[in-house]
Amino acid sequence: MLSSPRTWLVVALSAAAIALPSCSSSSSEGPRPSPQPPVVGAEDEEQGFDGATTPACIVAEGSAVLPGEVIDESGTATAAVVSGSDCTRSFSITSTAARRDDEPKNPRVVSERADRPSLQTRNTMFDALYQLAQDELEEASVSAIRDGAFRNGEPLECAAGCFETGRKWPYVWTRDTSYAAHLGLAWFDPSRARSSLELKTSFRRDGTDLQIVQDTGTGGAYPVSTDRVVWALGAREVLAQLEGAERAAFADRAFHAITNTLAHDRAVVFDAADGLYRGEKSFLDWRAQSYPSWTVPDTVAIATSKSLSTNVAHLMAVDTAVELAGERGDDATAARLRADATALRERIRARFWLEEEQQFSSFLGPELDGAPTRRFDLLATSLAILAGVATPEQARAAIARYPVLRAGPPVLWPQQQDTAIYHNRAIWPFVTAYFTSAAKRAGNGRAVAAGMTSLVRGAALNLSNVENLELVTGKPWVDEGPTSGPVVNSQRQLWSVAGYVHMVHGVLFGLVVGREGLEVSPFVPRAFRRDVLGGATTVVLDNARVRSKRVTVVLRLPPATDGRDGAYAVARVKLNGRTVRGVIPESALAVRNLVEVELRDEAAPLDALRVVADASEYRSIFGPRTPAISAVTSEGTALAVAIDRGSEDATDVRIDVYRDGVRVASDLPGTTTRWIDPGAAADGAASHCYSVETRFVISGNASQRARPVCSWGVSGERVTEIGAEAFVANGGRLASSSSGAFHADWGDPGHTLAATFTAERSGPHLLQVVYANGWGSIETGITCAVKRVEVTEASSGGAVASGYFVMPQRGTWSSFGESSSVRVPLVAGTTYRVVLGHDTRAVNMSAFEHFADYTGGAGGRDGENLRVDVAALRILALGP
Repeated sequence: MLSSPRTWLVVALSAAAIALPSCSSSSSEGPRPSPQPPVVGAEDEEQGFDGATTPACIVAEGSAVLPGEVIDESGTATAAVVSGSDCTRSFSITSTAARRDDEPKNPRVVSERADRPSLQTRNTMFDALYQLAQDELEEASVSAIRDGAFRNGEPLECAAGCFETGRKWPYVWTRDTSYAAHLGLAWFDPSRARSSLELKTSFRRDGTDLQIVQDTGTGGAYPVSTDRVVWALGAREVLAQLEGAERAAFADRAFHAITNTLAHDRAVVFDAADGLYRGEKSFLDWRAQSYPSWTVPDTVAIATSKSLSTNVAHLMAVDTAVELAGERGDDATAARLRADATALRERIRARFWLEEEQQFSSFLGPELDGAPTRRFDLLATSLAILAGVATPEQARAAIARYPVLRAGPPVLWPQQQDTAIYHNRAIWPFVTAYFTSAAKRAGNGRAVAAGMTSLVRGAALNLSNVENLELVTGKPWVDEGPTSGPVVNSQRQLWSVAGYVHMVHGVLFGLVVGREGLEVSPFVPRAFRRDVLGGATTVVLDNARVRSKRVTVVLRLPPATDGRDGAYAVARVKLNGRTVRGVIPESALAVRNLVEVELRDEAAPLDALRVVADASEYRSIFGPRTPAISAVTSEGTALAVAIDRGSEDATDVRIDVYRDGVRVASDLPGTTTRWIDPGAAADGAASHCYSVETRFVISGNASQRARPVCSWGVSGERVTEIGAEAFVANGGRLASSSSGAFHADWGDPGHTLAATFTAERSGPHLLQVVYANGWGSIETGITCAVKRVEVTEASSGGAVASGYFVMPQRGTWSSFGESSSVRVPLVAGTTYRVVLGHDTRAVNMSAFEHFADYTGGAGGRDGENLRVDVAALRILALGP
């Protein structure tokens, strides 16, 4: 249980975050209107600077400069100008807070330079932290990377330079680099960002089929993890800043990498039955942190679940491919992909939105469950808003009702008990940046102010844009025994740095660079203006890069007002002294430009925000421990579900029951240990699968759901199993152990396993195999096995169904489990032939040249590895 809540004060910086009262209703203010068509007006009477005469440095105007001192229970951060003036200032930032590893050096000195942008707000700390972010991007700019799992830790050269992931992570990962490129890398070094992204694309070892790399991870990664498509987000942003031949070359590579990846995923992980993609949550990929414990070692449950973040990432990748196809004049491809995007957007909204909670579910359960979990994650929610999945009303509600603590918003909700701090009980600045951007889209000024404040606080007290922070205290380390953490916490984490940049460029100043030109839509919350910008009447971003041109942006602020929420509206935008509306076309930009934005103070409704202010009661933070179903048995003519609520006190929880992915019983007393299903017959014509969740009475927070348990007939007669001895095998060898026979050393291209059976029942069935995959642990590797399944009628050879079995790594060869399933319609009395084998899609990441240098396990330098042990084929009768 957590101790009593911490309190802090941030002087002239983040009082907005402290004064946020709890509020249950959502704001009625919607997203900002779309930009109008570009109009360049005549020269205004009050002419501003023109592009040719724009000074290299414009300073903020207003009253006294604020020091921007940050104070809370963990310490105090102060900033001071130690030399220089205007846009050549050097700052000293000092923190008394305990920092992780006592890094970096304290005090930290950062300086403005003529060759990069500067921020002028009359708040010394805020200006200094912007320069700190740029310093950290330069520190992350390297000529070589390394990781212990590649070349045994020897350096890998980056021919054109690249960005490493963090001080403790001197490597380039697809997910980290892509999100960082999307958030902010392209503003400073698009060529280096391009090079980093290109490292995460690869041809197969035979030189064909360029795809995006899925890094090592759960169960041997792909296709358990399928979020490699986030690469498209970074590529899209980088392309917006590149020009000429460099852009053309990268656009061509991006188009092929994205479309080839989408085609592969459409075959292997797309579920045509509900129009969604399978696979692990993006970023929240440490099983114990965000999935129920029973998924270890059975990570096939993660592989067959469907996460909001990964589905939205696929949607954004399809949208990017549509744009690239359009550029190439490939109208047919663009039209096909546009239709895919429309359908996917609608399916995500329909399946993941929970009307009762006014939130998007983080993920749908595995194939024998499939219901949306009542668990939430901030990255997925933010991406759903930014990708246009959420309606305006859903966006407002999701932002208003997502919990925010004093130190910032957690990356998942609720938290898991008995679990170390990392994703669990943590704030991740890059996710906070996405939350801030989504809150801007939803028009919620209080949420934007809370997110901006959280980013400033974390960077100031730690003298770095760190990887993560503990949720309640905001500290980089909390020592509490087995659950101490964050378990790992790197300084200058690349996506944290990029997230800070995005907060300044993309949110506060509202700069968006697209193919059409530059959009300027600043979002200045009134609270942030009062508490951070203080007496400033103008704030300035000097010398920002827009491709090969430079833009200085001046925001002219209304007088500060007390006690009002919301953000200022844009009254007028001028480019080089002339009024413009909408997106500024590139043709209107000079080599150097001045954009002046006049903001006005309009009446606005109350912004809602759910603030969790009291952390003294653990139920306000945590969900219940995961319950279990011990059995599903016959009770007369009905089915009985035996429920184990675990260690939670019966008076603290209520129980909900799910059948076949639908909630069929709610608010059962916590004392319930047996529930009779009035809607399912024990000897009926259908099998039923059950799961349960518990909810705390006080907070309403829900548990992870129990492992699904199914009724396969009174005595299991609805399951047919064909052992290894009955297979007709091509390749491998028949072996045996104490648990029975199995086909070992099987699975190379050309290997097949075939079996025949006669269906005993008509209706839908699931096919799966019992397998072992001991090539690596469940936590890393690249050798998750994927096999093509073909089902035909034995007499005619006519095709009945096809698909892929996914068989993740389980740690040891003695551990046998069940693969994913393929759904097949069968007719009683008909004989069928099932063939397992290989095709061009039945591969893992070991098939790609990128992993020829992999030395962290099988499938690297020793060559492509697609093998798996197979012990049995199981046919599960679902029903009519």
